[in-house]
Amino acid sequence: MYNETVIINKSIQLLGAQAGVDARTRSGIASTESIVTGPSIALIQAVADRVVIDGFTVQNNTTGPGIFTSAAFSGYWVMNNIIQNNVFGILNNSSGARYTEVRQNFLRSNNQPGAGSGNGILSDMTTSNIWVDSNLFTGHQLASVNFSPAGTATTDIIISNNRMVTDNSITLANTNNVKIFENNMTDTQGSSIFFGGSTNQTDIERNILHNSISNGINVTTFFTGVPNANIRAKYNSIQGNSNAGLQIVAGSYNVTPPNDRLDATNNWWGSPTGPAPIGSGDRVIDPGNVAEITPFLTSDPFITQQISQVLSTGPILGPPGTQTVRIEILNDDPISTAVIEIIGFYLPPNSAKLPYVHELFTINPNIKVLKSFFVNSLDQYEYQFGILNTSNVLISVWAIDVNGNVLASQRVVASEQSTISTITPNVP
Repeated sequence: MYNETVIINKSIQLLGAQAGVDARTRSGIASTESIVTGPSIALIQAVADRVVIDGFTVQNNTTGPGIFTSAAFSGYWVMNNIIQNNVFGILNNSSGARYTEVRQNFLRSNNQPGAGSGNGILSDMTTSNIWVDSNLFTGHQLASVNFSPAGTATTDIIISNNRMVTDNSITLANTNNVKIFENNMTDTQGSSIFFGGSTNQTDIERNILHNSISNGINVTTFFTGVPNANIRAKYNSIQGNSNAGLQIVAGSYNVTPPNDRLDATNNWWGSPTGPAPIGSGDRVIDPGNVAEITPFLTSDPFITQQISQVLSTGPILGPPGTQTVRIEILNDDPISTAVIEIIGFYLPPNSAKLPYVHELFTINPNIKVLKSFFVNSLDQYEYQFGILNTSNVLISVWAIDVNGNVLASQRVVASEQSTISTITPNVP
């Protein structure tokens, strides 16, 4: 554990003990991690071009973010880091001269009091040329990803393939040319995608925006007072949102030529009859009549197969010490290929279950596969298995200690697993 500030002022690769290991699926056990902790203005500070920060746990900064990248430089790669319990996660600025990537990080509950509190990734200065891809977010009180600089607009941002589970909004203000695609946002504690004004040329495509406590997409001028323009939202699955699937606050969208009307066609709104008030799906609130919403999709584009069976191990309590959980899956069907979805959860005391493993794969007929995952034995854990195309699948789960011994008390054979109605939370 490093109780210090790390300042990187030259082009280097800063590699932690878990460099190259996806932060979304590893256990986070302290003995296996390079941990940088606070307090500090920022625990890891990158103030040079072409800096790589890979494979750390960055946590418990009570005065600032976990990781800071300077707007005076560019070419940052921030990947495979667990970033948790800081004031906010990453202060992600860049000059834009070189491409910056933020990928395969696990950002959790960065909500310590202070300026910027509650953001997973925050950019508060003019920046450009950034790709935020394949990260896992949970527990943030303000935003998962927040690009809302003052001054000149932030440009050329891609936000893709991220998973936000019981987290908060993707927030945009004062941006130009932003692509938001193939993100999975469930149980968002605000609007899933929030426009705060002065945005132009935003594409929102093939995202899952389910069950927010507010809106799937919310268009406002909250931050800047200036309307947004040229938003296109297509081929998204938008359903179960408490207030509306799409809300466009009066005066928040500029359709004056050469700007286009807001294109919200070809989305799924949770009903084959379309969005309310046309049908019975999520509402579209458009008092200024600035959006196109027809045609709409009559089926969810992300549901292509029916789950034959969902099994759960139930809660498993591990003994002290690092464990490897091994999962043996046999497709005993002589004809059909099995589609298997695995989701593993930690079960913290008096708290919602926390997904830490998610895999989707196929198994050919009469084939057995073996999967291995690390687990933090200080918490209970659970595995759920979605089985598609065939019910002739046998799954066994057992734990192995550091000496390679099978822990009999943690073994769950196929006959001991319970059938449940759905994999939780809703992670397609």
